[in-house]
Amino acid sequence: MQPMIHDVDERIALASCGAVYISLLRKPLTLDGVARMAKQSRRMFELYRGKCVSLAVIEPAAADAASKEVRDKSAELARAQPILGAAIVIEGTGFRPAATRTLVAGLYLVTKKEYPHKIVSTPAEGAEWLVPILAQVGVTQSAEDMVAAVEAARAASAAIG
Repeated sequence: MQPMIHDVDERIALASCGAVYISLLRKPLTLDGVARMAKQSRRMFELYRGKCVSLAVIEPAAADAASKEVRDKSAELARAQPILGAAIVIEGTGFRPAATRTLVAGLYLVTKKEYPHKIVSTPAEGAEWLVPILAQVGVTQSAEDMVAAVEAARAASAAIG
């Protein structure tokens, strides 16, 4: 399945691959980025009537702590549409990425999502986790296509910045 790039700049790339909404953060999230993510998230939710999943990829350069406003808007976005599931990829190895994964997992517990989620370290791991969630509602989607869509989003963003 071909990836579709919906919105891209040097900070963020928003794409989809079938019923998979992909957000790639290359630099720390801003309020503008949250608004752009919310707009695309609504489109995906309406198009697939909630039978969609999210694959969010946070590159190491984007993992800096967000402001309280950005965290609040992000939590609001995560509660806005009850999707089937979300894989949150926090890329990188070592202490800092591991600590960020732990922090994000804690934020997800506090915001009480209506859908399953998993914090992982690679797009492939997140994609593999999402495949059976989509299959439960009759949506066939390969992990390879999801990862290819992430890489297409990354290439589109890199070409700009």
